[in-house]
Amino acid sequence: MRIPINSALILPLLLACAAGESADPFLVETDAGPVQGFAPEGSDDVAAFLGIPFAQAPEGDLRWRSPQTVEPWTEPLEANEYGSICPQGRAQLPQSEDCLYLNVWTSADRSGTEAMPVMVWIHGGGFRAGNGRLGEAPVTGRGAGLARRGVVVVSIQYRLGALGFFAHPALAAEAALTGQPEGSHGVTDMIAALDWVQRNAAAFGGDPERVTIFGVSAGGMAVNTLMSVPIAAGLFHRAIAQSGYGTWRLPHLSEPRWGLPSARDMGAALIAEAGLDLGDEPSAADLRALAFEELNTLGTGFWVPITGTMLPDEPGIVFARGEQHDVPYITGGNSFEGTIFRAFRMTPGDHFATFGEREGQARALYGADAKADADAERIAAATLFGDQRYVISARYLAEQMKTVSSPARTYYFQFVPEAQRETFPGAPHGSEVAYVFGDPGEPGSENYRGDDGAALADAMAGYWTRFAATGDPNGDGAPEWPEYEAESDTWLVLDAPKPKATPGVLKDKLDLLEAVYLERVGVE
Repeated sequence: MRIPINSALILPLLLACAAGESADPFLVETDAGPVQGFAPEGSDDVAAFLGIPFAQAPEGDLRWRSPQTVEPWTEPLEANEYGSICPQGRAQLPQSEDCLYLNVWTSADRSGTEAMPVMVWIHGGGFRAGNGRLGEAPVTGRGAGLARRGVVVVSIQYRLGALGFFAHPALAAEAALTGQPEGSHGVTDMIAALDWVQRNAAAFGGDPERVTIFGVSAGGMAVNTLMSVPIAAGLFHRAIAQSGYGTWRLPHLSEPRWGLPSARDMGAALIAEAGLDLGDEPSAADLRALAFEELNTLGTGFWVPITGTMLPDEPGIVFARGEQHDVPYITGGNSFEGTIFRAFRMTPGDHFATFGEREGQARALYGADAKADADAERIAAATLFGDQRYVISARYLAEQMKTVSSPARTYYFQFVPEAQRETFPGAPHGSEVAYVFGDPGEPGSENYRGDDGAALADAMAGYWTRFAATGDPNGDGAPEWPEYEAESDTWLVLDAPKPKATPGVLKDKLDLLEAVYLERVGVE
């Protein structure tokens, strides 16, 4: 529960702030009103501020509209617990359409120090699940741990599923009359959160001119999307896409493309198939009258951003045109991204068959020849799927950064703790996140990743925070991480006992996957 605030005690602190005197580091004045934070358990050197609204609740008439400016307040907001998560199926946490909240971790001692770089975390979850929590209150370990390295950490939430990535003919007609954007409202939420950071970072000791966006999976795809959205210009200055997919087919708002119906037709079909008794041509008002629990049930797979709106095209195409934002860029993937394969409900044989005339080559490269047993074929297909969805995206987008002046760097994460090596043939999808936050688990706990894992976590958090500070991850005696160039194809392999720059990671496999991708988008 939120801790009550005694306004009689707070008023002198506000006056002290106005007078320029030293004041409570846990009380910060934002452009909408004051927020009262706290020291996370075991982190007296960190100030945490949870559940800060960056936009009005996008419910009722505001559903499927751009985020609106939050109503200001005068009494300090008790920022000591997370806000509700955005609606999603099977969630155990409180969920509500009133979910556009962000969280901040910063140094408790900000007096006399120069402004710190800001790192904005975008969660994953297939654009249909996830939230901005970085540890449970009042501990919030990962946010506090990274903030201790001299950065301001911000985690954000955004609309998910049908509330965030949905188009429909009825909403199209309304948008034509009102000028409201269609489709990827979850992306408009991300932009609103970044705009909040620009306005308020300095109040938390952050530098609004050094903002890094970083995220995993759908969060990595969100980074690639923001890199490709023109209206995000100037809102961030570095970008890290962890297992982001930028070469995966996306639906177009109004046109069939890549074998997909238009996003509007897909939305209409989902509503019709759901049996919601809205008639053949539901209105925008009918759709807004649906409970979010009903919308949570739409579709069975992941959601994705929609092209032809604020996102002009798939990130791979935007990058190849040189139309991405010209900022330093890190991207990479893991050695067994295939843990995500089961979510797509394909058999191994069906997936290999999608390669057509190249099926034999794919099977040979991934060890699924005619002699492979069923388990080996399953692992091979899953590994292929993960590389095709995530790892080739990293190499291709990094290579296309040659179209702008800023450098790109690629990583390949392959560390698997000893206790997991019989379970996973490589580093599972998303397993690098703990290391990025410098969190190897507590020694003696079942989550402890060993001494090698602790050293790797320290190295990775160092690379990420140095990149946020300067745009270059190198320094502090860490192994050199070179800029990516297609000729050398050098990645930083993140593994124990220490990271190592390595050329030609998965070269033959990724050459095949790139050829398949270029064939799809019509590039010779």
